[in-house]
Amino acid sequence: MGDMTVSKLYFLSLMTLSYIVGELTHFLINTTSREVAREVEFGEKSCFVNGSFVSDEEEDKDRFDCSESKNETHCGSEKHCYWEYSGLGIQYQVLAGPSFILVFIFSAVFLAILSDWLYDKLSRTLMLSVGTATFSTACLLMGLAGQYWQLVILRMMIAAGLSVCRPVSGGLIAELFSASSRGVANGIFSWGVYYGYGLAFVFGIYITRADVLGYGWRAPYVLAALPGLVLAVLLATTVKDPRQKDTEATAKASSDGRAYFRTLARSFLSPSMLILLLAAFFRHTAGYCWAYNTRLFFQTYYPDFDIGLWTFSASVFGGSFG
Repeated sequence: MGDMTVSKLYFLSLMTLSYIVGELTHFLINTTSREVAREVEFGEKSCFVNGSFVSDEEEDKDRFDCSESKNETHCGSEKHCYWEYSGLGIQYQVLAGPSFILVFIFSAVFLAILSDWLYDKLSRTLMLSVGTATFSTACLLMGLAGQYWQLVILRMMIAAGLSVCRPVSGGLIAELFSASSRGVANGIFSWGVYYGYGLAFVFGIYITRADVLGYGWRAPYVLAALPGLVLAVLLATTVKDPRQKDTEATAKASSDGRAYFRTLARSFLSPSMLILLLAAFFRHTAGYCWAYNTRLFFQTYYPDFDIGLWTFSASVFGGSFG
């Protein structure tokens, strides 16, 4: 723990905060999908109870359950029901999943393949700054979007920016901290995904409900993006890439393209790597399926349960202990 100096902790704090903001922008669509769908108009429609409808106790006993209505005509015939976008449907799933995941995968793989070649040509702090600025700007613009295709493009930009965070920060942590404190540093940095996911519920539910300046669901996207833009400036101007002294050897190794790709293929196709890849495939498939549909599940089946603080606490405190 002797190499945990103030400057290194400051560097680690910037990377961790950047990761938190990145994951917040990543999962914010999960907690705002119904509000976004109703204004931008995409996805499926369902029948909902009109909360402003006033009825007496006798009527309540025999009142039709709006959720059982499957079409607009039937729904509209009931005075206490209304037909509206639910936030569900294939368009939401494409927006939450494939539009993010596909770009994230290919961006991360592309960056990993070129990492050695880029090592002595581009500052990693600058790369991290650009990635942070990218997902923050995209999140800000999502708060201004008015059409579905704009949301998809901006979601892809969030994926491209966030794909830089983990690999670049991992490399920087490996060089900043010795083996004795590297595990602690990586553990602190990994809080980012838990804090970001938990904060997505606070921003998406409570800030949307607060209707800041009358902007509704748009306010969380703007407010979530602003810290990221500040962090991007700080990463670009206040910290430097801790280059190792073996830059020349690294450059030689990466200059021989065939040898580099042979080594890369040999490492990637090793049994241990393939098993880890398979395990990660199942873990993230299950994790993202749940993460992208958590609030929608509770809105559909348990609409009176306030999931916000429960999920925030479970993610932040559980993730911190983990």
